[in-house]
Order: sequence, then structure tokens, then C-alpha cells
Amino acid sequence: MLRIRRRLACERGDALVEGLFALALVLLVVAVGAQALAYAHARSVAAAAAQDGARAAAAGGTQAGVARARAILAAAGGAGGRLRATASEEGNEVTVNVEGQAPRLFSVPLGIPAVRASASLPLERYSDAEAAP
Repeated sequence: MLRIRRRLACERGDALVEGLFALALVLLVVAVGAQALAYAHARSVAAAAAQDGARAAAAGGTQAGVARARAILAAAGGAGGRLRATASEEGNEVTVNVEGQAPRLFSVPLGIPAVRASASLPLERYSDAEAAP
């Protein structure tokens, strides 16, 4: 009986230390999960801005496409704050690219990849024969 008592006395405070390690691990998992959700949301916003910008650029030119993509990014708030839109016209096709960084929730340097989205559509131009008189 004395041996058991001595053995238990040696382990005094172990539960507290193990509990603190478990709490730190749970908080780390929650933080990484929240950052992953922020990245996924920024990627979704970038894809939406590129698609809507491509639709506007196909009908109204590259400047209209960039303006529309910037409006979408501005409406997204913090998720679109570090994203930039560009447009290019090549041949009979217009492409809108949205690139940048996802928002960082914590100041810890993490290896967060850059956000990139692109959308292309054919230009909506009428030939001279189809143009209205």
C-alpha cells in the first residue's frame, strides 16, 4: 500500500500539464482550420470576380471587366482586400485574372499559397453585316 501511495505522489500535477498540452493542440487545430476557411473563401471570391469580370469584359471591353471584378472584390470586404484584377484581350477571347494573397487571421508566418483565379470568354462582337443600321 505504501508503494502505491509513493507512486501516486510522484505523478502529482501530471494531469494539469497534459491538459494544457491538449488545450494547446486543440487551439492550434482550430487556428489552422480558421485560416484554411479564410483561404477557401478568398479563393471563392476570386473565382466569382474573375467569372463576372469576364462576362462584363466580353460585352463591354477589358476596362469594363476589370471594373466589374474590382467591384466584386470590394463588395467581399476583407477577403478581397489583397486581391487584384487584370484583363487581357487576345484574338477573339478576353481573359480576366484575379491574383493576390488570402487574408491572414494570425500574424504567425504560415506558408499560405497565393490565390489565383482566371476566366475566359469569347468576345461578343457583331460582324458588320449583323450590326444594326
